[in-house]
Amino acid sequence: MPQETVTVRHADFPVRVITFDDKEMIVLLEVQTRWSWDVPLRLLEYEVRYRRRYRLGAMGAVLLLTPSDRSVDRFHDGGIDYRFVLVRLWELDAEEAMETDLPCLMPFVPLMRGGQSLVEGAERRIIDSGMNREAKGDLLTGMTILAGLVSEEIPRSIVRRRREIMMESAGYEIIKKEGYDEGLQQGLQQGLQQGLQQGLHRGMMEEAREAVMDVLVERFGKCPAVMEKTILSLESISALKSLRRHAVRVESLEAFRTFLEKFVE
Repeated sequence: MPQETVTVRHADFPVRVITFDDKEMIVLLEVQTRWSWDVPLRLLEYEVRYRRRYRLGAMGAVLLLTPSDRSVDRFHDGGIDYRFVLVRLWELDAEEAMETDLPCLMPFVPLMRGGQSLVEGAERRIIDSGMNREAKGDLLTGMTILAGLVSEEIPRSIVRRRREIMMESAGYEIIKKEGYDEGLQQGLQQGLQQGLQQGLHRGMMEEAREAVMDVLVERFGKCPAVMEKTILSLESISALKSLRRHAVRVESLEAFRTFLEKFVE
């Protein structure tokens, strides 16, 4: 077989947590709009990599936003038997979410069971919370985008009612463009395109940084904290790609450190 090149994927939200019995572990949360057959394999890849890198326990989790009868919480093939947490959002009771004291859950209400009829109540929960206007605008903007997965009218209604507060949100600029008043759907499409472009660039940057650090861990067993801080500060994808190529070939961490210093002088 041909020699493989080093490639890296990363979880959407890796979170270091402390359990109720005071154990430290990493939760690897993947948010999926729609189910894909390779989700379990991606989670398995993430979990193995984070366990090796941080030497902590890890748990994969998927938040699935839209219904799928193919979604599973287990992958079994040959000697591999891997389980993870699968949260099917459409199975969660929207009324129970409304009863919590967690405004951050409100953007997900339209996607929950019985949630489309509770959207206005979820809006009021956000408005009446003690958060500042920008945070409220962020949650309302998030609700608008998520509601668009299940309805065309709900996003329009939210914007008509809450436009003034949503304008306080930096995220609102992602879904608002010139000509937005001619139609919310056109504005959403334009804004989402811009958001995807920005998100893709950020994702490529994060992936390039992770790739460099993972190669160092794979080859030398660690990526020193000072070196990691420097790598995370770099903003050039081409520079990070150059560092990854050098990390694959370099003979020692010290030699890599010398090469890295060229990018921060």
